[in-house]
Amino acid sequence: MIIIGHKDGSIEKASISRFTQKTKGYNTHTIIGGEFAVGKDIEQIAFKTLLGSCVAIMFYDSVEKIKGMNHFLLPTTNSTNDDMKYGLYSVEAMLNEMYKLGCNKKNMSAKISGGADIMQLNISKFNSIGERNVEFAKDFCKSEGFKLVSEHTRGEHGRLILLADNFQTFIKVTKKSETDNKILNEEKALQTEITKAPVIKEYVGAVDLFGAGKVETDDEMEIELF
Repeated sequence: MIIIGHKDGSIEKASISRFTQKTKGYNTHTIIGGEFAVGKDIEQIAFKTLLGSCVAIMFYDSVEKIKGMNHFLLPTTNSTNDDMKYGLYSVEAMLNEMYKLGCNKKNMSAKISGGADIMQLNISKFNSIGERNVEFAKDFCKSEGFKLVSEHTRGEHGRLILLADNFQTFIKVTKKSETDNKILNEEKALQTEITKAPVIKEYVGAVDLFGAGKVETDDEMEIELF
């Protein structure tokens, strides 16, 4: 069973038989902006997501062998509605589901990725969506006592993240112009939305950079996070 948190705050318990897409040999669930997923290693389902200025926080309990990944668009909101698009609610909801499965904070560690400046805007870091998201993720882990074992953040290109068993985490930077242009268009919309209402989407049509159903051979663009 894979637990999926959706944008609207609902929680779904999905059978592993539904996840048939293959990425680097793993059956895979794709997490879109505003969602999270939690699962046990024994189920052998990997999680992947495509990030621009957004950030993914990943947690792993080394005793229970349970992993979680979210994809949030902004750090916080003044809205009173439960909204997975925002980091504070998303990460707390994800951790709550992990604790229900038996995870213990003392056995858990964290990784973070994302926060790129795809738009390459000439603005201070305090106005950069990516910088704000990264700082939130770091501050949350520090304040809550989670050991941050690895990060791959900032820069000017998007990233595709794959979280597999035993906290193995693969990353591929989007250096193809058509992919960065796709993310750039979404970033422009996000920059507009941030000044008005809560963001409603990001990267819904995510590009599969690893290649579904085939073995990845481009090692040059791939990094394993420890």
